[in-house]
Order: sequence, then structure tokens, then C-alpha cells
Amino acid sequence: MLLVGDETQSHGRIPWVTGALVVINVLVFCAQSFLGEKFTLGFSLVPYEITHLKDLTKPERVKVKAPVRAYYAQGKRKIDYAEVHVDIPHAPGPYPIVLTLLTSMFLHGDWIHLIGNMWFLALFGRNVECALNHGRYLLFYLACGVIGGLVYTAMDPNSMLPALGASGAISGILGAYVAIYPLNWIKVWLGWWIGVIHVPAIVVLGVWFLFQYIAAFAALEMRGYNMGGTAYWDHLGGFAAGIGIIWGTIFYLKWKNANQPQEEETPEEIAAAEQAHDAPPAADPFNNFLPTNAPTHENSHRL
Repeated sequence: MLLVGDETQSHGRIPWVTGALVVINVLVFCAQSFLGEKFTLGFSLVPYEITHLKDLTKPERVKVKAPVRAYYAQGKRKIDYAEVHVDIPHAPGPYPIVLTLLTSMFLHGDWIHLIGNMWFLALFGRNVECALNHGRYLLFYLACGVIGGLVYTAMDPNSMLPALGASGAISGILGAYVAIYPLNWIKVWLGWWIGVIHVPAIVVLGVWFLFQYIAAFAALEMRGYNMGGTAYWDHLGGFAAGIGIIWGTIFYLKWKNANQPQEEETPEEIAAAEQAHDAPPAADPFNNFLPTNAPTHENSHRL
């Protein structure tokens, strides 16, 4: 299954922040190749560093459970584990070390990791940026990435494994997308025999979220065994932050609009309002959520 496109909701806006984020991530990945492993290790997110406010600068020996024997018993595959000591490499990071919550968002493990994240960012980020406007979209992206990193840290606060990638921030974009455009059609390629089908965004991203949810709790069960892989709790934290920020802002704007004092309008304002009412409405995805007299993108209460 491959996501290949969606309905464009740009309304004439150019999603240049999304494009810039893709370029920055590619350039940072090239810098990783040039500067070497120490750069990547130093600026990755390590939960232990965040919870202890300590920069780990040299390899740390930790005890983990590693598979030593696989066998079948009563028709089921079983694995025996034994406790072993391994050295996890580290390198000096930024000061203060909590900045790795931001810097780790722009690092990637390999080309496949980078391409996968950038594809999701480009596919879903365009419409979200055009709905939020550029500056707010950038702040939203960074906030979701930080929240995702904090959730990941909270679920295993003593982990010394470095984590990196834009997945938490991009998961926030997915959360915003399903909150704003739940019924947008997503083009899904199911192979040469079936081809491309159109599926609502809420179904596609709902299935994605369910997979992340199951995998995240499976990872909790394997705590102490897992020496690498996907930071599913980072994904869940970013996704929840994305939905929460969008819905929270919408409900706040509704509440503020319903409770703001009504001022008497001048004849000029009444005439201008009647003229605006007669004009064709501008396309705005948030009109589905807000009252008819609520502020829109062009007013002061912007999302």
C-alpha cells in the first residue's frame, strides 16, 4: 500500500514552509554524512539526558535482555532471552541538553527513513499549512515535535538509546489533517492489479493510528529487550498534540465568539456587512467548524 496523493485545498496559497522543511531536513541529513556519527549522536534525543538534565558524552554500558535461542514447543515459536551488557555510544550535545527535543527532529537514520518522513510531510503538510497560514504552521510543527519527544521520554525516562527523526512533528501534521479534512479523499495505490483507489482521510489515518497504538503498547511489553527500532510513543504523542491543538483552538474561538460583548454597528459597518454578505464566500476549511459569524483567517483571531 502506498499513499500517492490527496485533494488539494490550497486555495491559491503556496505551502513554502513545507517545502523549506523538506529542504532543511535533506541538507541536515547531508551534514550528518559529512560530520559523522558524533554529530548525529550528540544532537539526537536521549530520554535519560532530558530527565536527568545531563549530557552523556561517552559510551554508557547498560544491561539489556537479548535473544539467545529460538525454538518451537507445542507448535509455537519461543525465544529464550538472557541479560547481557552492551555499550551505547554517545557524544557531546547542545547546551542546554533539552534542545535535543528540537534538534533531533531534523536528523534521520538513513535515506529510507528520510524519504518516508519527507513524503508524508509533503503529502499532508501542504493542505495543513494552507489552513493554518505559514507562521502558525511552523510553530505548530515544532510544538508537535517537542510534545511527541516528551511523551516518548515519559514512557521510558531512563532509556539511553538515542532517538532521531521528524516523525513526532509529522504525526502532528497527520492529526491536524484528520481534524481539518476528515473526509478529504486520499489516493492509495494497492498494487498493479488493483491500482489507485480513493479512501477518506479519516479511514487512512485511523488505520495508521491504530497500528501505532498497538505497536506502542507492544513496545512497552518489550521494554528491556528492544535495542532499536521505531519510537511509536513519539508518533502517538505528536498525533494527539496535533488533534488537541486544532480542536482546542476551534473550541476556544467558538467560546470567545459566543461570549464577546455585542457592540452597536455604525451605518457604514452595516452597509459593509451587507455587501460582504452578498459577495461569494471565500473557501475556508474552518467554516465547517466555526459559527457563521466567527472570526476567519482574515481576522485577528487566527489559528
